Amino acid sequence: MKTQERYDAVAIALHWSIAFLIVAAFGLGLTVDEFPKAWERPVINLHALTGLTVLVLSFIRLFWRLAHPAPELPLTMSPLARSAAKIGHVGLYVLMIAVPIIGVPTLLYRGRSLDFGLFQIASPFARTPEIFRPLTEAHEVASYALIGLAAAHVLAALYHQHIRHDDLMARMSPRRGGS
Repeated sequence: MKTQERYDAVAIALHWSIAFLIVAAFGLGLTVDEFPKAWERPVINLHALTGLTVLVLSFIRLFWRLAHPAPELPLTMSPLARSAAKIGHVGLYVLMIAVPIIGVPTLLYRGRSLDFGLFQIASPFARTPEIFRPLTEAHEVASYALIGLAAAHVLAALYHQHIRHDDLMARMSPRRGGS
């Protein structure tokens, strides 16, 4: 695959870092109740910090993408498949940004602080269930939408790799060895 047909190393590193962090944040969010009660605050804090890292890296990735356009999609893709890919990518960007943005006020309206290790950001709000409950619902729905869209993204990549055999996955795969 030619260099211009691949994403650059920065885009690839951001893609895989964000993907890993999304899975980690989602897993923590799903399993927080499975941890011992004494671990609840640290696990929720780790979940929040992971989400904030996704947010920051997503903005970096978005700005990188605007300055470094994606390689062209293969000409063998139908116009419908091209449109679906573009809509799917926009949806992923929107959700990678929206999920943490909804999550932060959810946490703060629960009266919880964010602990960054060296410093904390205390919640400026008293615990407000009439606000954090609907925010929690929105955060969960958006999280499931993000995971669902990411799963569709993975399935599309696998379809291209193993059924279409168009080597589309090589565009976002880290280089191996000297190639």
